[in-house]
Amino acid sequence: MVDSGGDYFSVDSVLAEETAIPCLFQCGANGIGRALDPSSGLEDVNPGANVDLPIWLLTELAKRDMITIKQPKWYGERMRRKIQAGAGVENLRLRCPYFYDVALLLHSIERGPALAEFAMKTFQARYKELLIKAHTNQTPQEMTRLQSLLCTEEAVLFEAARQSMSAFSRWRFGGRPLAMKGPMKRRLDGARVNGH
Repeated sequence: MVDSGGDYFSVDSVLAEETAIPCLFQCGANGIGRALDPSSGLEDVNPGANVDLPIWLLTELAKRDMITIKQPKWYGERMRRKIQAGAGVENLRLRCPYFYDVALLLHSIERGPALAEFAMKTFQARYKELLIKAHTNQTPQEMTRLQSLLCTEEAVLFEAARQSMSAFSRWRFGGRPLAMKGPMKRRLDGARVNGH
């Protein structure tokens, strides 16, 4: 995860800080119109202009009260309702690849409890399902589909959970993959019950 100051040596931190966030300029800015939006024909940014800015630039501009940060769509009310309805089916990677890191960075700028609470509830709702699916044998197609729904932080956790299950399987079963075929009873001496 990214700390509020970023991590100079972390590629994920740099990429999270490049996430464009919608902002409203409170005052004008001369000579940066084309730098912020190359398709714009304007040299200056007028007061009241809506512009998407990377997080690394938001911090200083917000401290100087030059901008008002708007809530990104992926943290909005519509997304909150979708997460409450079924957290595990929503594609966070499509919305924001660094969903939790960006929430942490925005929280460090704004200090509003609502965003931090939403990110925490989203993580809690998805975490349990994520670990369960990582520890069960699924088809490669199902694994690929599941991984395509995960944001970067969740993908790291998912892969760590899969590797831990693989390591456990190698230790417990001598290198054979763990087969999940339903409940199996064993006697204390290790022999199977029910003639199997």
